[in-house]
Amino acid sequence: MDEHTTQGDSCWVNTFVFIAGFLLGAGSAILLTPEAGTHVRDRLARGAKTAQDEFSDMASQTKEAVHAWSEEARKTMKQAATRVNSAVDATKQAVKTDSFDV
Repeated sequence: MDEHTTQGDSCWVNTFVFIAGFLLGAGSAILLTPEAGTHVRDRLARGAKTAQDEFSDMASQTKEAVHAWSEEARKTMKQAATRVNSAVDATKQAVKTDSFDV
């Protein structure tokens, strides 16, 4: 593994550990507050609904971005294929012309 890959892996591990610690701390804080159970459940339900909405929005945006990227890649590949075919045709024509000149 090169140094860049190792640093990238380390970044993901650090991010995961941070998020896991954050969630554990938040969960502990919510469960240990001196609040009635119904209030805690309501807060948890609202938080879960908000997270679900956010993840749904992110998934939708990601899907749109991937679709746009794939369309752009398809167009680029089609243009590249056209250019390669043109180059092959030009090469064939040049070879035919050269063979008649000999």
